[in-house]
Amino acid sequence: MIPPFSRRFRLALMFLTRLPVPLDPAPEASEIAEAGDMFPLVGALVGAATGAVFWGLTSLGLPPLVAAAAALAAQLLLTGALHEDGLADMADGFGGGFTRARKLEIMRDSRLGTYGGAALMLSLLARAGLIAALPPEGAIAALAVAQGASRWLLSALRIGLPPARAVEDGGGLTASVAATDALPITLRATLPTLLLPPLLIGWDALLPVALGLLVVWATLRKLCRWQIQGFTGDTLGASQQLAEILLLCVLVAR
Repeated sequence: MIPPFSRRFRLALMFLTRLPVPLDPAPEASEIAEAGDMFPLVGALVGAATGAVFWGLTSLGLPPLVAAAAALAAQLLLTGALHEDGLADMADGFGGGFTRARKLEIMRDSRLGTYGGAALMLSLLARAGLIAALPPEGAIAALAVAQGASRWLLSALRIGLPPARAVEDGGGLTASVAATDALPITLRATLPTLLLPPLLIGWDALLPVALGLLVVWATLRKLCRWQIQGFTGDTLGASQQLAEILLLCVLVAR
């Protein structure tokens, strides 16, 4: 059963941010998955907050790159670096393991390796540079679109992919999430995702944003199937990071 709108929004806010969100009764993993249609909306709020910090600091006279770095720091505090952790773990696993089992073992390890550290550094550098290249007055809208639309992939990447750790773990959070049908959740998330570009930037941004999401979706889906024959929470987080970077490239180049 799909939770009501207000509960799904609070579930998404609780999952994607560090904000204290009271929920009674306590949510189950399947409920969090069903809240995937709210991920783009919450992501847009996170992006708008990031853009507001950037705009405010540049208005005070800080250099754009310094303001962008500070805005990213604020974002990491707000989100708990949830998706950055996924990107680093995926890079470590895919880069450092030679077998499927070893890749999954490395991805479970909380220690940061060379591949993960390099991926995290490159992601932060790329995003800081792209944010600094945005006009400060347009940063709130651009970041709301990039961060909101990129979170569509947290549900979409599950379509047609099994949980990579279901057999090894005998279940777990990823398997519980996978028990929900990703297709209807993704379809519900598609409308708010596609509304973000025309509402905040203009209709001319809709096609580039949609194509960017499809490129990341197809590429990561093929990569996950090749590397670990499925998805994990880390690969979902990594998909958001890669999509955000690509969408910021698209918006900066407009």
